[in-house]
Amino acid sequence: MFNSRPQKFAKSFAVFATTVAMAGLLASCGQDRNDTGIEYAPQMYHTIPYDPYSQVTDTSSEYFNTNRLNPGGTNMRKPAANTVARKFYAGTPRTELAKTVMVYDNLIADSVELSGRILKNPLVPTEALLAQGETLYLRYCSPCHGAGGAGDGKVAEKYKGVPNYSTGRYATLPEGHIFHTITFGKGRMWPHGSQINPEDRWKIVMYVQKLQKGQS
Repeated sequence: MFNSRPQKFAKSFAVFATTVAMAGLLASCGQDRNDTGIEYAPQMYHTIPYDPYSQVTDTSSEYFNTNRLNPGGTNMRKPAANTVARKFYAGTPRTELAKTVMVYDNLIADSVELSGRILKNPLVPTEALLAQGETLYLRYCSPCHGAGGAGDGKVAEKYKGVPNYSTGRYATLPEGHIFHTITFGKGRMWPHGSQINPEDRWKIVMYVQKLQKGQS
């Protein structure tokens, strides 16, 4: 006699499988679309070391960059004690920058002669500013140019062509020319605009003009 049990079982299983599939489909419709679900080897996807300036605050997994040392949500740490902050000029209107930090629209890399003619140091020379200029000069310039501007720094012993400020054409270079050269570099001198803010560049210019006269 023909046994119908296998057929009934197959139909029942098909109905059950269809029901489960439909239930899963309906459940997924209400799921957060940003939920990635279960991840295989999550440490391959999520960095354990801190990424610079990242602001990941998800602590659902030990493999997330969770900023455990800084729960505020960013990897930037507070500066060390007594750190000297650089001035931050972003967002300042251009007209205000021209007044306060000496940034000029015409100041481009190939305009050194033009800068020499039109740029003027807005800082009024004082003994205090000259002292600051000397400190900055010794910090940034003396390794090549020497403490007295004679082009006899330690670097100049190997890196030839460093000029003496008080001889030839260099003794009469205008302040705008010097400021431009510090900013963009010239010849074998590399630019220092990224290391020295505009106000400090003008202080260095002030001190270099003193060295141009053979004074130190």
